[in-house]
Amino acid sequence: MGGIEMGVIEMGPGMAAVAIVFLSLAAKLYMSFGVRVKQSGNGYEPLEALQDNASKAQLNVAEYEGIFTAIFLFLYIKKADGLLVTIVSIGAPLTQALYFWGRVATGDPYPFSAIGALPRFVCMGMMIYILWNEIGDKSLGPGLAALKLLILSLAAKLFMSFGIRVAKVEGEKKENASSAQLNVAEYEGIFTAIFLFLYLKKADGLLVMIVSIGVPLTQALYFWGRVATGSPMPFSPIGALPRYVCMGISVYILYNEIGNMSVGPGLAAVAVLFLSLAAKLFMSFGIRVANVEGEKKQNASKAQLNVAEYEGLFTAALLFLHVQKDAGTLVTIVSIGLPLTQAIYFWGRVATGSPMPFSPIGALPRYACMGILAYQLLTAVN
Repeated sequence: MGGIEMGVIEMGPGMAAVAIVFLSLAAKLYMSFGVRVKQSGNGYEPLEALQDNASKAQLNVAEYEGIFTAIFLFLYIKKADGLLVTIVSIGAPLTQALYFWGRVATGDPYPFSAIGALPRFVCMGMMIYILWNEIGDKSLGPGLAALKLLILSLAAKLFMSFGIRVAKVEGEKKENASSAQLNVAEYEGIFTAIFLFLYLKKADGLLVMIVSIGVPLTQALYFWGRVATGSPMPFSPIGALPRYVCMGISVYILYNEIGNMSVGPGLAAVAVLFLSLAAKLFMSFGIRVANVEGEKKQNASKAQLNVAEYEGLFTAALLFLHVQKDAGTLVTIVSIGLPLTQAIYFWGRVATGSPMPFSPIGALPRYACMGILAYQLLTAVN
């Protein structure tokens, strides 16, 4: 496959996916051990500003990890090459690294927010063009749905950067738009991974058509509806409720398409998707609709946002391993470990109403599984 060869390593979409997973793990480890553990150990007040900057930087790059991983692994399977593929294969991981580690090194958003974000937007635009060319069937189906999700993701991110931050919009309007964009970003990676998998599998039928139309539509309604009205209502439920239905249908479709329900990456991807839906439904109906407030709400919200960071990346990687028919002890470990640690982290925190002890019980083995996953991907693409 085309790309820039570095010794025996070819810098194409396969290695780009590995780089994204590695950078994701490195950023998460830094936040856990370089910021949170360090701060709790000495309690210095000046560290609060550094923690806030690093936390925002890590959450920002996490938005892109699932969608980038899904696209790069898809391009690897499709054996995509050419100049644009090489540019995004180098550019996307590089901009992710610049954004996070630049902000961490300087302790400030500037100048690395702009240095990382602007070329990253360009890379996303190139990905749209590449994906358009790689998806042969432009009829209403999972391939076109994945493309729509990427376009909607870029449009929402550009609006937040230039229509809100650069325009110096403040107050309720900014808070509403930011909350809406973060909400749709939770779903982008996991749905992109599923749609590209279904496209590769040539999946069709009524249910596939429903989710291929419904998911991009509900994402657009949720974000742009809230932006247009300047309020969560009425477009939060208008977008969210049918999106839950689409997720439920997606669980069923994915279960049928995997076929082999023995313990492996295919079943693990189904489990991650099911756990994602369960956590989101709990937050909507068990917390918000039930008007739960205070520490219980804050703890559950933070737990759900934490597991959401991993869902897109895990789903994309697990479906890739399934398509590649990878097997062995390490594949079995991650296939069991990734869904299990996600479940322990979220439902453990919900059950106890506190971060401890299930934050470390879930997070530490999840980091180990991510390291194994990065290794498996590396061996798979070389």
